[in-house]
Amino acid sequence: MQVTILGCGTAVPSFQRFPAGYLVEADGSALAVDLGPGVLRRLAQVGCGIERLDAVILTHYHTDHCADVAALLFALRNPRYAGKKLTIAGAPGLRSLIADLTRGWPWLEPRGCTVELVEVEPGVMEIAGFEVVAVPVVHTAQSLAYRVGDGFGAMAAFSGDADVCDGLVEVARDVDLFVCEAAYPDELRQVGHLTPKLAAQHAAAAECGVLCLTHFYPECQGVDLVGQAAAAFSGTIVLAEDLMQFPLG
Repeated sequence: MQVTILGCGTAVPSFQRFPAGYLVEADGSALAVDLGPGVLRRLAQVGCGIERLDAVILTHYHTDHCADVAALLFALRNPRYAGKKLTIAGAPGLRSLIADLTRGWPWLEPRGCTVELVEVEPGVMEIAGFEVVAVPVVHTAQSLAYRVGDGFGAMAAFSGDADVCDGLVEVARDVDLFVCEAAYPDELRQVGHLTPKLAAQHAAAAECGVLCLTHFYPECQGVDLVGQAAAAFSGTIVLAEDLMQFPLG
């Protein structure tokens, strides 16, 4: 299984960091976790065109995590994708979000392809051949973190945006890779988000393998984020960069 960082930025535009998006690939299947604005371009950069994408799972419905869903639906109407099947999954509210977008942009209605919208509840499910576990976390009323496995032992977890909560420990328990937001430095903590030290505390409690910090606001520039996290987690700590890849298993 391989995890690729498609975007480790935020709603604040950055030349180096696209908004949130991650790609999980295994055994010929491809699943995206979040699809922030511009992330479809990152998929193309890593050789995973829309024709190869099997599913998208959304952690929540803030625009920096899901805006490219609209771009994806519009692109799918191109004749080159005729017969394509795609699953889009997220917390309850997904269908009404897509319906609202389609009322404003009628050309998002699928044409020549099949798009399955799945509203997920907390628990275990199979999506595009991956074992997916959805766990509620504190951010919005609809926020979910996910752990994604290939069925052969490799496992990665994705926090989405989150504040301190037991769900983060649950989702990251014993995973090979925990991709966890650390939106602001420790000294600039904002409600609804984590800092490096807080992310590290959850990683330590979960006893995960590698902690990959992500979702950096500009205030993180020039700050020793690894040093802040290392105060609470003795394992490997990595700062996410767009297009960074992690082979697992």
